[in-house]
Amino acid sequence: MESADYVHLLRLNEQASREAPERYRQRVLRFAVLGYVAVFLFGLLALAGLLWLGWRWQHGARLAGWMIWGGLACLGLLWATLQGLRVPFRLPEGQPVAAQEAPELFAGLARIRAKVQGPALHQVLITDDFNAAIVQQPMLLGLWHRNFLLLGWPLLAALEPKRMFAVVAHEYGHLRGDHGKLSAWIYRTRMSWARLSQRYEESSSALGWLMAGFVAWYFPRFNAMSFALARQDEYEADRVSARLFGAELAAHTLQEVALKAQWFGSDFWRLWWRRARTDEAASTGHCVGPYAGMNKLLQQPLDAAWQREALKREFKRLAGFDDTHPVLKDRLASLGQAAGLQRLSAMHSLRLLGQGRARIALALDAAWWQANRADWRSHGERLRALNAEAQALSQRAHELSAAEWLRWADAVESLSDKDPTPWLERALLLAPEDPQALHRLARRHAPSGDARVGAWLETLYQRHEALAWAAADLAQTWVDACSARDAPLPPEQRRLWRERLESSRALEEAAWERFQQLMPWEQGMPAQLDEAQLRGLRGITLREADLRGAWVGEQALEVKPARRHFTLWLQCRPGLSDEALDDLAQRVYDAAELPGRARVVVLGRHVPADKLAQARELTQLLQRR
Repeated sequence: MESADYVHLLRLNEQASREAPERYRQRVLRFAVLGYVAVFLFGLLALAGLLWLGWRWQHGARLAGWMIWGGLACLGLLWATLQGLRVPFRLPEGQPVAAQEAPELFAGLARIRAKVQGPALHQVLITDDFNAAIVQQPMLLGLWHRNFLLLGWPLLAALEPKRMFAVVAHEYGHLRGDHGKLSAWIYRTRMSWARLSQRYEESSSALGWLMAGFVAWYFPRFNAMSFALARQDEYEADRVSARLFGAELAAHTLQEVALKAQWFGSDFWRLWWRRARTDEAASTGHCVGPYAGMNKLLQQPLDAAWQREALKREFKRLAGFDDTHPVLKDRLASLGQAAGLQRLSAMHSLRLLGQGRARIALALDAAWWQANRADWRSHGERLRALNAEAQALSQRAHELSAAEWLRWADAVESLSDKDPTPWLERALLLAPEDPQALHRLARRHAPSGDARVGAWLETLYQRHEALAWAAADLAQTWVDACSARDAPLPPEQRRLWRERLESSRALEEAAWERFQQLMPWEQGMPAQLDEAQLRGLRGITLREADLRGAWVGEQALEVKPARRHFTLWLQCRPGLSDEALDDLAQRVYDAAELPGRARVVVLGRHVPADKLAQARELTQLLQRR
């Protein structure tokens, strides 16, 4: 199904859910039942075909070739149907915790279950991510389930017990038994069909082609038709949490989770990895890992200015079609609550784990060190080298060149939370048109509406063709920030930057299309990057535990605007799904900073696996056994 058709169908059903909600729900129910009926009919068709062929053979029909092929086709369809009834499922990973170890946690879960009238939880697992979820192991195409509650250790470290239970109540709300059964069932059915669709996408069996064809036709249409109902189920789950713990507490919990998830993703790991410069003992494993002491960092007060900006970013987010979860502002509106977080959690919830807490912390830390010990050692060596370079540069600050001031700014950003602006300004003083200094200063200060940004962007746009699009794009952020500070730019200046953005974007899109048409292995050569750039790329790849190898190459391509072209090649461990490979490539792409256009490809996913030899001829970033 084409993306545009999918979005169109989704919008039509969203409109129908508002105009005639009961009729819409009945239509979704009928289409959901159609999926189950079709699967059983395929099975009956295959069985009938086998019985008919057997009857013909028993009554003297000669065993012809068409009977053999027909029998194989029926067997293939029957097997595909039986496989369809067994929805693919990977058991969730985590550290199990039992009621005997954590009686307070399980008592709270029992109270929530009783009030929600939900099914039993078969296992509670503590995971290493900032999340909470109830995962259901589907039985017979999702008609029955085995329930796992996943509680992220970082989430337990971030929230006080009452707010943690409010999060669990939301998750349990998807399994509620008192009302909203259709929405909850549709929500779970979508998960089952999604897993089934992924199985057939990754399978190349010719025998199950009829079943695979039906799933390929049915799933996107069912997904689009039921999207509005699944999103309504998220609102219903929020209301379950509000009914149990109060709308105000539910709203505060939603906002705190959004804030601390941002901080955990952007700051916690950055601060932790920075410790590699001084914690050499940690590389041998004789040191506390990140999880045992995580609550100390996640319970520290957040800077008020950062908190305001983080919430502002959350409230600017728009609801999309790739996730049924509503955005924060819509969730608060549904609860009838205004934006505003009076206080953060006063304590953590790790004590709910009782006697299991120490065991689980030890296991999570041990697993983390096993995956990251070598990377920690290498990262520490790079940070110590960077620190030594910064110390050497500081000894002769009066004679540094612009390039050296920029390297010092890199060290400041990597080793501390200091604002590198003074170092960047010294570089700009020595080289007023240096593109790196101009770009980094503008990028850092555009969101605040700093008046100096206009001159930096103008110089960047006029003097550096390769960065014209980046300058025009940053200008939009700067223009919006100026307006927010009640210091709007003149209309003609705003119009000029919009026109510049449109023209530079058109050139960029044409150049990018040319770049995409060039195969990654064509005209490739080792990338010519300085040590600081290579160090940054190696740090990014080292932090990805699923990577086995990484290389960066450069390709010569004559396009306008002229720019260098880079391809990052990744080799991953076997067993990762296509979705996991795509997510990893996206993370590396988002984190990498290269002086030109860049793309990320995964061997065996985006390029043939047999191109590994070409990748090894490029600049190596990472190689693990």
